Amino acid sequence: MGASNIFTFTLDNEHMSFELVERAEVVIERPERYGKQLASHLSHKCPMTETSQGWELLIRDGEGKVLPGSGVLVLEARAHDQNTLVIVKDVLERHLRKFASKLDPLDIQWK
Repeated sequence: MGASNIFTFTLDNEHMSFELVERAEVVIERPERYGKQLASHLSHKCPMTETSQGWELLIRDGEGKVLPGSGVLVLEARAHDQNTLVIVKDVLERHLRKFASKLDPLDIQWK
């Protein structure tokens, strides 16, 4: 599967609720900065909406949320099936790790 295939979407996602949801609360310096960098980078390949809480991205047929807090960046993955959930989590986590590579290794535990 090529990288360009990871970032496709259907317009129906905008008004759908997802059955599968996993979150990771990542302790990180400057969560707003890293959240914005992650969302901005991914927005070049998938639709992104800025909200009052952070950013929402349509990844494949799922949704990724990037929500900065006080000393923590919350990543949320939502999907209708396990395969899509794995892809959404991988995209969010892999890119955050790349941007934060100069920091101490990130502890990203999905629940």
